[in-house]
Amino acid sequence: MYSSLTRSPMRLPVLFLLFCATLFPGPRAHAVVVIAAEIPPYVIRSQQGAPSGMAIEVLEEAARRLQEPLEIELMPLARALSQTRHRPDVLLLPPARNAQREPLFLWIAPLLEEAFVLVSHRQHHPAPLSVKEVAGLTLGALRGSHGQSLIQPLEGVTRELVTEEVSNASKLARGRIQGWAVAWNTARYNQQRAGLPLADLVRGDTLQQSALYLAASPLFPAAEALRWRKAIEGMREDGSLARILKQYDYQAP
Repeated sequence: MYSSLTRSPMRLPVLFLLFCATLFPGPRAHAVVVIAAEIPPYVIRSQQGAPSGMAIEVLEEAARRLQEPLEIELMPLARALSQTRHRPDVLLLPPARNAQREPLFLWIAPLLEEAFVLVSHRQHHPAPLSVKEVAGLTLGALRGSHGQSLIQPLEGVTRELVTEEVSNASKLARGRIQGWAVAWNTARYNQQRAGLPLADLVRGDTLQQSALYLAASPLFPAAEALRWRKAIEGMREDGSLARILKQYDYQAP
């Protein structure tokens, strides 16, 4: 008979496995995948390292509070919208909510308010551009953007679409487009990104004021969506969301 101090041979492998589990923990929980449309200053691709931007930093803080690791996939806006519709387990940043998109996504939480405006160039069109006078003009917009949808009904307008808003800043400066349908903070950021003076931008009519959202496929789990919504609401209430936006010189509508 074994004494109380005698080790059973069967216990040795178990103890060894427990010891290894302590030294070499198993893989972490799967990261939450975020499809992020490259629209500075909300989502900014970094030359080195992780992406940044207003929406990215807000989501990273929410993820920290929820103790969720993130995996961010950057892509153009039109592709980001399409991808999210066919992937029920991903989050989407930072679409504007409008009637056309309403049934296509689950709108989890608003991140910030934006004014989508007509922008002209001081040299080529110094007076604020009005919707009533756009007939015969060429207007630029980002492909798949809310700005594009807002100028779609305008009659007598030529529309030029690009995959990056910085291209519209350059085209406006050269007179290749006479107006730019864009969120005001996006216009300001991309004007500077193009190396052009902010003072050259002339803000015209507001096409619409809209919220930019954290969204997902309608098939995204409702319980998970609620967790993210509560985290972002908590950030709004304690002022941390406003502090993040302020770092990017955000101008509210």
